[in-house]
Amino acid sequence: MLKILIFLYFISAINTSTFFGHKKYTEFEIGNLNILISVPHGGNLFPDQIPDRTEDGLGNFKGDYNTRPFGEELSTQLHGLFGQKPFMVYNNLHRRKMDPNRNSSVCCSSQTPNLECHAAHFEYHKFISDYAKNMSQVYKYLLIFDIHGQSHKENWTEIGYLLGRNELNKVLVEETSKSSVNSLKESGAFSMEEIIRGNVSFGAFMEREHFRVVPSPSIKRPDQGGYYSGGYITAAHKSQKVNTIQIELTYGLRKSIAVAKLNAAKLAKSIHDFYKFHRFYLNFY
Repeated sequence: MLKILIFLYFISAINTSTFFGHKKYTEFEIGNLNILISVPHGGNLFPDQIPDRTEDGLGNFKGDYNTRPFGEELSTQLHGLFGQKPFMVYNNLHRRKMDPNRNSSVCCSSQTPNLECHAAHFEYHKFISDYAKNMSQVYKYLLIFDIHGQSHKENWTEIGYLLGRNELNKVLVEETSKSSVNSLKESGAFSMEEIIRGNVSFGAFMEREHFRVVPSPSIKRPDQGGYYSGGYITAAHKSQKVNTIQIELTYGLRKSIAVAKLNAAKLAKSIHDFYKFHRFYLNFY
């Protein structure tokens, strides 16, 4: 109990504490709210000593344009709405050098193994794991939002819960523990259908801020349209207490820094209202 009280005192006193990993390849902001924002593909560092990735089963080496300023503004807006600061983790390496959204065997070049690259991948995920370990001693349930960008022709924002196209294209979402928000399902009185695309889903709260979203009450299924269901970060960090959600922002929401900031404020309102409705503020004391 004493250890927890000391930890509570420590995080309540935090204003802004930023830490960097080795050579500033990764960047962490300590918060005092049970929300963590991950921005894995917004980095622009191309160090010569880290070889380029040339082999990736999904064939994607592009960065996610303006997701870094989007994440920064999202943090600022959440801080204003909650009066508490979310945890933030940024990858400052370009995706061609290191991809945190891949497992440790494919996150870096396999043709020329590099210890610095793998150390950055380890640091990125260790920070997320430490957030989950420490904050779960205070709060009953935690949230992680993993911010990405995509340019699918459907021009919708995609929410990834680790449920694939075939699962979402069914008339009803089946009750399953596969979902990355299974913790939320187990903690409440709602069905998986309601949590994934019903009126209590995160997609519903985004729709109320005028986002076009799949899955959501208005667009329940992707059918054959472009859709990302969630990647390694979403899968690796979900648990009985941690709900992980991948957000794939359409290009139009981040086409300039000014536009990104406007939409980050809207997303912050969606997160705030979702958090309050599902009572993520509950703690053990």
